[in-house]
Amino acid sequence: MERPLARNEVTRLGPDSKFHHAGLRRGLSPATLRKLDAISRLRVFPRDAVVVPQGGALEYVGNVVRGVLRMERLLSDGRSQIVGLLVPTDMFGRVFSERSDYSVEAATEVTLCCFERHAFEALVRTCPDLEHAVLLAVLDELDAAREWITLRAGPTVAARLATYLLMLCRRWPHQTSELTQDAKRIVVNVPIARNDLAHYLGTTVESISRAVQAFSRDGIISILTPLRFEILDLPALIALSDNEEFDAHALLEGLREEQRVSP
Repeated sequence: MERPLARNEVTRLGPDSKFHHAGLRRGLSPATLRKLDAISRLRVFPRDAVVVPQGGALEYVGNVVRGVLRMERLLSDGRSQIVGLLVPTDMFGRVFSERSDYSVEAATEVTLCCFERHAFEALVRTCPDLEHAVLLAVLDELDAAREWITLRAGPTVAARLATYLLMLCRRWPHQTSELTQDAKRIVVNVPIARNDLAHYLGTTVESISRAVQAFSRDGIISILTPLRFEILDLPALIALSDNEEFDAHALLEGLREEQRVSP
């Protein structure tokens, strides 16, 4: 049974909002930013609320400000499949489309910056810099889809879990990863609950737990909390992923650079 749309908190986006640093707004002219601010609203949805129902009318699009969204598709046999996750600065919704082929739901409590779709589309038509930003957001979504395909291709639960942890370090370093005090190891924070993680990886919560415990016994990770891990042996984790795309030096240097530029 479909969950009802949440009663959500709606506030005007203030000029000092931290959302001004989100991905969609980078590179926009002051004039375009003023026009975008005029149609921006912040909405807060509780965990598991349906933001956009599958097949439902697309009334608004926007960006994630805080929390995580899951994109979920209901299959013809009644099963559902998580096909993507969206974190802060990621765009949700589909511009110039009347309906969504999948549902967008809150994996955690989320704060979203929303734009009424028709008003946003009108701006895209008249503001080339915004059109460029939307195109980059679409390309980011395509990259994420390719990563998900690679992730699900893992032959074992251990391989898929290892790939997912490494993806968190590479794709969302400022959201899900940090360096230890000596800057030699990575601490990764899984942003979704275990049941959503199992669903996303195509397995069960029990299998995820067994894989995590095996990683710990083998000295690959240290379990700080059920959703927070220190990676003790990054090369071993990469080897478990069976994915040659990952490079230990590049991952560490990427996080060090992120740490240097963060305020």
